[in-house]
Amino acid sequence: MVDPVKMQDAVEQMDILLAAGNPDAAAEYLRGLHSADAAEILAHLEPESQALLAPLFEPNELADFFEQMDEADAVDVASHLDLDAVADVLDEMEPDMAADLLAELEPDEATRVLEQMDEADAVAPLMAYPEDSAGGIMNLPPPSLRRQMTVSEAYRYIKEHYHDANEIFYLYVLDRYGRLIGVVNLRALILADQAQTIEEIMQRDVLSVRVDTDQERVANLFARYDLLAIPVVDMDNRLVGIVTIDDVVDVLEEEATEDIYRLAQISEDAEIFSPLTRALRNRLPWLYVNSVTALLAAAVVAMYEDTIAALALLAVFMPVVAGMGGNAGNQTMTIVVRSLALGEISVKDVWHVLLHELPLGLLKGFFLGLTMFVVAWLWKGNLILGLVFGLAMLINMVVATSAGVLVPIVLKRIGVDPALASSVFVTTATDVAGFAAFLGLATVFLRYLG
Repeated sequence: MVDPVKMQDAVEQMDILLAAGNPDAAAEYLRGLHSADAAEILAHLEPESQALLAPLFEPNELADFFEQMDEADAVDVASHLDLDAVADVLDEMEPDMAADLLAELEPDEATRVLEQMDEADAVAPLMAYPEDSAGGIMNLPPPSLRRQMTVSEAYRYIKEHYHDANEIFYLYVLDRYGRLIGVVNLRALILADQAQTIEEIMQRDVLSVRVDTDQERVANLFARYDLLAIPVVDMDNRLVGIVTIDDVVDVLEEEATEDIYRLAQISEDAEIFSPLTRALRNRLPWLYVNSVTALLAAAVVAMYEDTIAALALLAVFMPVVAGMGGNAGNQTMTIVVRSLALGEISVKDVWHVLLHELPLGLLKGFFLGLTMFVVAWLWKGNLILGLVFGLAMLINMVVATSAGVLVPIVLKRIGVDPALASSVFVTTATDVAGFAAFLGLATVFLRYLG
């Protein structure tokens, strides 16, 4: 197994083997790596190299690699196999991951692959749900108990129906209609009397999620309640699947990456070595949006051209007021966006959050304003300039705090992802307010600034 810090050495070794025209040795080298490392290397090879290597692996080996890759990368590798071989690989994968990969194929290809799969009955139902929902990341439900079973009967049932110890997270109890009515802890089952019924030892309050629950909400439940698995139910509370901790780890990484990219207005499929055209398409549109908002701030500055012309020194301090406001606004905005995403606050909490953050904004404005007042006074020897600078900083800190709270909550209220658009509007608000406050106060006190 390769130490992650030596991944570059592994890549160089693969390049040497492939350059020497020895794909069999390259494939054998990948087999000696951890499947996550091998998957990363295979995913980033040139298509010609993938075409040489992919047919050399057994279906179970490729299944291990595919489960470690993004779906798009797995599809790229799978494109070098015939559809029968792809079906064999998907049969070796977890049903939820196989369903995700099939969703990336062209519809006619996906249909043909499903027809060739032995596990089609397990995979096809999972394709009916959006990929970012609980239904989209769940596996088929495990064998379940009935409440009238005795503990002794439950033991025999488990031995007959559970073939892998890793499958046993919790034992769910269903009624005759398949509705979820309880859960049995393995420890409780072991300690119970053999003659007791499952109904006597089961917990009736079962934490579950609906099939249409967003995957981020599911991940948050795992983190909050330290779960290993959570049952997924339909509208009638019938058990239709189970989400396990390994599924959620992938979701947490995916959602974190998505939120970080959205805060920077970058598409979630962006990568450092994306093709030039795709990278440009991902990044350029939002830069145009930013340019429009920047022109709005410039228009505010243009309103005070005479003031700036009368005292060019003002241009030295303008960026400080706007920049500090932007930083403060982004601090508040980031905390609010995170709290919205984790369900810690909702749009109904807007005034409560605002009343909590405004005193903090005033305090930040007071201390920063006082500091800027002293700096400007000592630097330029002008008490009034220091006062204008300090007051403008105080005003913009209050605006920054208000915008950092209100912008993401309002965007959430109107159905726009706050992680995607908040920073543009918060920055615009602080730029406009900062320039207006500083130049407006400077205009009022211009006679004392010369």
